[in-house]
Amino acid sequence: MEVVNVNNNNIETFSKVLIESAKWLNSINKPMWKIEDLTTEKLLEQYDISEMKLCYENGDLIGVYILQWYDSLFWSELKQMESGVLHKLSVCREYSKMGYGKKIVESAELLCKEYGVKSLRLNCGTSRPKLRKFYEDIGFKMVDRVFIDNRDQIRYLKSIK
Repeated sequence: MEVVNVNNNNIETFSKVLIESAKWLNSINKPMWKIEDLTTEKLLEQYDISEMKLCYENGDLIGVYILQWYDSLFWSELKQMESGVLHKLSVCREYSKMGYGKKIVESAELLCKEYGVKSLRLNCGTSRPKLRKFYEDIGFKMVDRVFIDNRDQIRYLKSIK
């Protein structure tokens, strides 16, 4: 899998993948992200462009994610570079259920290793049992349950070897 950093020339592509995922989740009655929060402008208000990643396999865009080295909202107790924090993981619909979710997470783990970071963290809504099972099946362990930003969340940790 090739991981490409988002820049001003491809940020619209990044935003589009997230918006398409949000629309699909809305269509199956499992909303996760507000579409208005996924515009390039809104994403850049919340995240640094260097944290945004595009994932390709054989030249095809497979998915996207955000990898932060500090998250003041969900992991404020951690220091900068203590752990990678994964957000907005999204697999393009035409590649869903093909194992790419796991490969995308593995690409984030490799980036953590490159920076000498020994763990990867994320948060997931308590009302998303399938998504939580996916993360647990690929090695994430529950840290705790928190209520942050009006959201009931499970926080997860995966040690990277």
